[in-house]
This record gives sequence, C-alpha cells and structure tokens, in this order.
Amino acid sequence: MPTNAKHTILEKMTVPGRIRALRRQKGMTVEALASSIGIHKGHLSRIERGEKTPSLATLEAIAKALGAGMAQLFGEKTNEEDVVVVRRSERRKTGDRKTYQLEALLTGTHKTPLAAYVVSPGPEFLEHEVPNHQGKEFLFVLQGKIEVQVADRLLLLTTGDCATYDAALHHKLRRKGSALAQVLVVLVTV
Repeated sequence: MPTNAKHTILEKMTVPGRIRALRRQKGMTVEALASSIGIHKGHLSRIERGEKTPSLATLEAIAKALGAGMAQLFGEKTNEEDVVVVRRSERRKTGDRKTYQLEALLTGTHKTPLAAYVVSPGPEFLEHEVPNHQGKEFLFVLQGKIEVQVADRLLLLTTGDCATYDAALHHKLRRKGSALAQVLVVLVTV
C-alpha cells in the first residue's frame, strides 16, 4: 500500500466479514465452501469470525471458490450487486396519503436483508391481519406526529424521534392531528 491512508482503510475493513458476505451472496453454506477448498468447516467458521488468520494459499482458494479476486476479499473492488441504487423515478407507491401510503425506497431480497420505506399513515390504525416477520424494525419520523402501537405499548413520536423494536411483535401506526406525517421505516431481517 503506497500511503498510510490505504493502510488505515484496510485496517477498518474486515476480510473475515467480506468472506462471510461473499459466501452468503453465493448462497453457500460454511460446509459447502470449506469442502470446496479442502479445509474443515470449523476452521472456515473461525476464519469468518476473525478467530483464525488464513494463509495466503487459503485466502486465494477461498477467493477462487467464491468467484472473487483477492482485491474483493480486501474490499477494494465491488461487484455489481454490492451497490444498489434506486432512482426516485423508479420508486413505487401504493395507497394514498389520506388513509395510508407506502413508498418503497429499497425492497429487501434473500441476498439483501435490508428494506426501507417512507410511510404516510392515516389518522386511524389500519385493522388488518399482520403477518409475522422476523428481524428488527426502525422508525424515524421525517415530519409530523404519529402514534405507534407495539404489542401493549402506545408511543407518541414527533419529527426527529425514532424507535426500534422486534418486528415479530404486533405493531401498527397512525398519524396524530391533521397535518401530513411521514415516517422512514427500515426493516432488517435476521
């Protein structure tokens, strides 16, 4: 590395984390990757957790098995799917601002466990079946005032407030008052 800045960047990146992320993107189990490169799955698991430092030969074998280069393991190169851009013109909305509107900023996939929406809740809680989903949900009030009911708790949030909770808990929201309310909702599945 020619400069100290590059050393600093590399120190902040984790090669074990990149290995795990690339393996998951390929839909491979620890067992499958370990078998393909001829090492024990426990050893690969310890490499992914940063508990073992792999040899250069092992790193090269991992990169090859993942269809990646060494630069990618070190975070110096991205794949097309590493960066997702959704243009404003590509976003889709459903519903209406008077009752309940949902605008998809980023929809999650099996490879990307993150989804983000802008919700404009109506003045009433929607009474509907709520499917159980796993993970964490994060709310950030962009404007207005809302009430969030999470299980037996009722929370009042205003512009700039945020809350997070287990997404498996029954939850719903509504705006308070007549002014438009908008909420950034981020879902992370685990």
